[in-house]
Amino acid sequence: MVKIQNHKEYFQLLRLPLLILFIIVNTSTKRVETGQPNKKVFKLVYQKCEIPHKFSKDSLNLEQIPGMQQLYDVAEYYLDKYAVFYIAIKIEESGAENKHSWLARKHNNLTGMRFPRSRETYAIGATNTNYAIYRNWFENMLDFKIYMENIERSFVKKNKREFKNELEMLDYLYMFFNGFEKWYNDMRFLIPYVHRKYAKDSSKTQMKDDILIFDYM
Repeated sequence: MVKIQNHKEYFQLLRLPLLILFIIVNTSTKRVETGQPNKKVFKLVYQKCEIPHKFSKDSLNLEQIPGMQQLYDVAEYYLDKYAVFYIAIKIEESGAENKHSWLARKHNNLTGMRFPRSRETYAIGATNTNYAIYRNWFENMLDFKIYMENIERSFVKKNKREFKNELEMLDYLYMFFNGFEKWYNDMRFLIPYVHRKYAKDSSKTQMKDDILIFDYM
């Protein structure tokens, strides 16, 4: 039997077993690609709503990421004040027109979203590096809205008002979403770029009756 002289020797003896246990626990609990819906995933059904005039149920293909103008038009309707910010992040994280990252092509994650710990989410799983996996690009967009609404609630609680504009969103999100200075500087350029190139072309809407927006359940 080993006689332990003091607490220091005791912790030295425990260090290796504890390290082994830490590795086992982290390996066994790491989320991987499951392909199965998360228990909090939302379901979309028939919906009567106002949609941009250039949309049709044939043109909104869930299997193919839309071009940037159409992606912005969809975002403007569903994300409202977060639309420009969403498109700017999409360009920064996964590329501009007809250019999409591996994460966007493989897992429909256009914006580099991480799998959330607790909030409701449209994500159905996570990669082994904790990037969220979505069934389609549209659910990534809707999940981004949930994320931004949570962020804005935090901002309102602190400042007693809503965001003034996208640059204020960026300043508040910096370090939360991405802490790299290059990302921040790129976003400061992309926000006005998206306003000039895409937001100006978004225009009239019209009512359509009981349109099946996405039937994929």
